Amino acid sequence: MLMNIAINDLDQIVGIKQVERGLACNCYCFECSEPVVARKGEKNEHHFAHSSNKESCHINPESILHKFAKQVIMEKKCVVLPPLPETDETEAKNWQFSSLVAEQAVGSIRPDLLASIDNEMLFIEVAVTSFVDTHKLNFIKQLSIKTIEIDLRELLKRKVCIPSDEAKQFILEQVDNKKWLYPEAKKPDDPLADWLSTTPLPEINTNHVADDSEKAQSKLPNSYVKHRFIINNVWVDAWVFNDGGISVKTVSYNPEIIALLKQWSKEGGGRYTPKFKAWKYCNPFSHTVLLRLREMDTTPKL
Repeated sequence: MLMNIAINDLDQIVGIKQVERGLACNCYCFECSEPVVARKGEKNEHHFAHSSNKESCHINPESILHKFAKQVIMEKKCVVLPPLPETDETEAKNWQFSSLVAEQAVGSIRPDLLASIDNEMLFIEVAVTSFVDTHKLNFIKQLSIKTIEIDLRELLKRKVCIPSDEAKQFILEQVDNKKWLYPEAKKPDDPLADWLSTTPLPEINTNHVADDSEKAQSKLPNSYVKHRFIINNVWVDAWVFNDGGISVKTVSYNPEIIALLKQWSKEGGGRYTPKFKAWKYCNPFSHTVLLRLREMDTTPKL
């Protein structure tokens, strides 16, 4: 299999399109660290090759993604994170770090990234195939250090190219795949206190207007009709429940849409549900919200 990524002299993942031809690429094999040549001829597919002409190394895509995620966050020194549990925060926000160090040992653990912000330490864990285990989590709790875990399995599932702007945006701006390990959100004393918490919010693939079968389904207890819209180039999901209420959330962070949903909540009496990072609107204003979403939708029509 041809190698289309390598490591440059700054220890960064680069694609074959990003470098100069030949040894001028000044790159090394991701797997074995041997110098590589960028072969960019006119006939064959462009790729990296070992300078010794040995066979290409097998490069684990999970390892590439793990390293790339750390690289992206360290380059930007910022990442969008969900609201911090047990605080007054209700919306995701962009965390700007003063410094970031990769794989720095802290006692018996080695967090993927050790970030500093306002003279406070923050651990960032990047999960692709392995997640923080009980031992590591218990040590984190003993240290009382804020820790976020970023789940990147979706990028592997979608086979997103690494490196790419799409992967970079997902890592930095996606919110639903990020979870605070410490502090940990407390479970509500009464699970029925929030009507939304009793209803699962499944994945949704397409935007549609409910057909007759869905309308029939919506008459059943605790049922809903699902919609997906594209607004400002961002997916916006909506669940219309049988009681007439509607729950709306953005799939990835977009401050303009979030500000709009917040404005609507003030206008029609909606409220934010931290557990699902969604805005809930009740009748009769829920109907107005759905109409507005449909008017703003830019999903290509088949």
